[in-house]
Parts: sequence; structure tokens; C-alpha cells
Amino acid sequence: MDESWSAVPEWIQKAEADWEVVQALSGTGTKTLHDAIVFHAQQCTEKLLKARLIQLGQAIRKTHDLAALSQLLQQADAHWSWDEDELEELSDGGVLSRYPGFDTSSEEMQKLTAIASRLRQALLGRLKGPW
Repeated sequence: MDESWSAVPEWIQKAEADWEVVQALSGTGTKTLHDAIVFHAQQCTEKLLKARLIQLGQAIRKTHDLAALSQLLQQADAHWSWDEDELEELSDGGVLSRYPGFDTSSEEMQKLTAIASRLRQALLGRLKGPW
């Protein structure tokens, strides 16, 4: 998917909307919302990874695999790296939580949103630019 650099602010805006959902739902304490919280945390980081790739002039593909996106980013930005296990955990949590038979515990939700929060901050730091 080829997108111009001008699409970067919109990707960031969409990512931040996902993060607002994470924060709003996290404050409810409702166990049935854990899956949705993790889904939106994963979506936020996926969109920020894609925004950074676009910013660097890279074509992005339709995928929810955060580790694969991070590897593409590392090829374009030699200073980027992230723990692949964390990326895989967040990807799996975001995708699997959407299906029956997988219920996200409070502990897992907290762990995955903490990973997403750190990843979000790191990516936003790299995405600074003249919007």
C-alpha cells in the first residue's frame, strides 16, 4: 500500500483515537472489556508503526503482525529496535482476543497495555515532524 508522507498525520490521529479508547475503557474496571482494550492497544501501535514507515518513504502492507512491521522499520531506520517477543505478544493478544475461546485476564491486559504504552511513546518520539 503506497501512501504519501502527507498521510502520516492521519495515521497518527487514528492511532491516538485507538489509544483514547484504551484509556477510556481501562478506567471502567469492567472485565468484559479487557479484550477490546487489548485490541485497541494493538491497533494503536500498528498504526504508529505504519505511520513511521510511511514517513520514511516505505510502502506498507496490510498486516496486523507488529513484529513484521518492526522488522521493516528496522531496515529503514537503523536506530529502531524493539523486543520481538513483546511485539508478538501484543499482536497475538490483539488478534486472538477478537475470537471466542480467548479471554484476556486483568494481568494480561495490564501487561499488554504497558507494552503498548512504551511502544507508543517510542514511536511518537520518532514521528515528530511539521504537521
